[in-house]
Amino acid sequence: MRLRIADDVVFRDLAGESVLLNLSTGTYFGLDAIGTRLWHLVAEHGSSALVIETLLAEYDVDALQLQKDVEGLIDQLLAKGLLTTNAEQTPTAR
Repeated sequence: MRLRIADDVVFRDLAGESVLLNLSTGTYFGLDAIGTRLWHLVAEHGSSALVIETLLAEYDVDALQLQKDVEGLIDQLLAKGLLTTNAEQTPTAR
């Protein structure tokens, strides 16, 4: 699954933490320092697998717990319309 930041989302970094705002829905979402790192990695790689791989190299953490946490946060961001997937970008046939 390819991930990308939704078009109507703005991001502000505030001393290592961040705030996300979906301009079309008015949804605010705050991220701590690790969530902010995840956000940057999604923007850079567009892949949850690459996000997990990178975070495993950067932090001393259990791989299964990290995978669960990353997938949980990505699911929240998708549900709030802050991230989208390639499936949502498939053009319709005419």
